[in-house]
Amino acid sequence: MKALGLYRGLPAQVRFHTRMRAFTCPMDPVLERLPASGRLLDVGCGHGLYANAAALRTPGLDVLGIDPSPDKVRWAQATVAGRPRIRFRAERLEDVVEDPFDAVAVLDVLYLVPRGEWAAFLGGCRERLRPGGRLLLKEVGVRPRWKFRKCALQEAVSVRLLGITLGGAFAFAGKEEMAALLRDLGFSGVGVTDLGRGYSTPHVLYEAARP
Repeated sequence: MKALGLYRGLPAQVRFHTRMRAFTCPMDPVLERLPASGRLLDVGCGHGLYANAAALRTPGLDVLGIDPSPDKVRWAQATVAGRPRIRFRAERLEDVVEDPFDAVAVLDVLYLVPRGEWAAFLGGCRERLRPGGRLLLKEVGVRPRWKFRKCALQEAVSVRLLGITLGGAFAFAGKEEMAALLRDLGFSGVGVTDLGRGYSTPHVLYEAARP
């Protein structure tokens, strides 16, 4: 992935994390679904790998990555190198006050949000989309069960033991449940794509639009 080159010179821990992210997350299918131009909001951007990949792949996009971790955002900002069409900020979704975006990407973030807050979180994503704007939600599915159990254990180690990612309680949903929730929240054109083939994690991509 070309974006990995932006992390040369950063601490070894940051480089290791971004490389592991690149090799274990199917980002290419999510990148392929971005609009050719407009504005992208990457919610929970971490070290900024997906946001950087989007900016490099689609030069017509203005990209804003946000994350509640100041440390991760600091390293993400170190990759910008004067590129004016990409920014990173240490803030939460509710703090974003810009005009609506053409796309909102949420990759492996929702499972860290308590289940009771999913509707408010996804509703916040919807409100930050322009009419016709697209939500790209990449999450972990619950089937096959062996992949799900492996992933849940891995995340427990990363979050609770190593503190790599902010969060506490994990919440997962099946494809039908998640798609129904998006429809109930007023999204249209909800699509579900399995991305787990070739990976030991049951990756699932949900696409939806603000009417």
